[in-house]
Amino acid sequence: MVIPEYSIVIPNLHSPRIGEVLEALRRQEGVNRSIYEILVVGRDKYGLVMKHVADDKRVRFLESERDINPAEARNRGIKAARGKLVFFIDADCIAPSIWMATLLKTYHEGHPVVGGPIWFEDGDFWILSDNVAHFHDLLPDIGRGVNRHYMLATANMLVEKAILEKVGMFDESFPTAEDFGLSRRIRNAGYDLFFEPEAKIIHRPVRDSLGAVLQHSAGWARHSIRVRKLYRDELKSPWFLFQPAILRLLSPLIAAAVTAKIFAKHPSVRRYWYTAPVVFLTKLVWCWAAAKEVTAGRYE
Repeated sequence: MVIPEYSIVIPNLHSPRIGEVLEALRRQEGVNRSIYEILVVGRDKYGLVMKHVADDKRVRFLESERDINPAEARNRGIKAARGKLVFFIDADCIAPSIWMATLLKTYHEGHPVVGGPIWFEDGDFWILSDNVAHFHDLLPDIGRGVNRHYMLATANMLVEKAILEKVGMFDESFPTAEDFGLSRRIRNAGYDLFFEPEAKIIHRPVRDSLGAVLQHSAGWARHSIRVRKLYRDELKSPWFLFQPAILRLLSPLIAAAVTAKIFAKHPSVRRYWYTAPVVFLTKLVWCWAAAKEVTAGRYE
């Protein structure tokens, strides 16, 4: 029996995309297919994972006894991983055929923690708007190098398992945004976060309406305001984010400023200018949802 050198960990909670995700991962090029395993952790009501388990011994399904969040799923995957390197990707992200090989090339250049950008395709307006609104900080135009961003996304990341064991696992109290804490602990332990723009993945969320996009923004606000508070100095969080009345009052100006900044800072999304009204609405919703969390005192 060949012991895999690499483990790919995917948290999954009934994703209708997981079949596509696994198909892409099984067809990676430039990597010996016998030395990597794919671990799906969570639940799969559509039965898409088991089809791949039956076809490919590299695919393992660690079914959970209940619905678990991505942080807990990743922690279970890390503990079960047999490889010395752990790749992270999400259950709605499609890896191009050279994804693993690109991350590995950068790793062998001497970077034990490597992440890549989240990219998207032309097509569905709502999915495109959602991606521009929520993933603009992880685009290919950030630039290649170390510590180009304050975090690496666990939707697209490679890290030595030994580093994870050293710095600690994901904080399971974060239903989302758990990669902020991990990135911070990795940097505090003396490791650089290397950003590799060529190692992009394609994000295909299942959000098919304005309501779904705005609901995503509201949900993100509930957790990201907590991150903003915990890592206030590192993220340079402005004071007014923690003043509910002022945040609500300024919300139109904040939403307009953030929307303008996205398109000014990132040339790669300027051709999607027509998503700007939806992006503006997501930022408006973020402000009001964050203000609600601060008022309730749940962001501490």
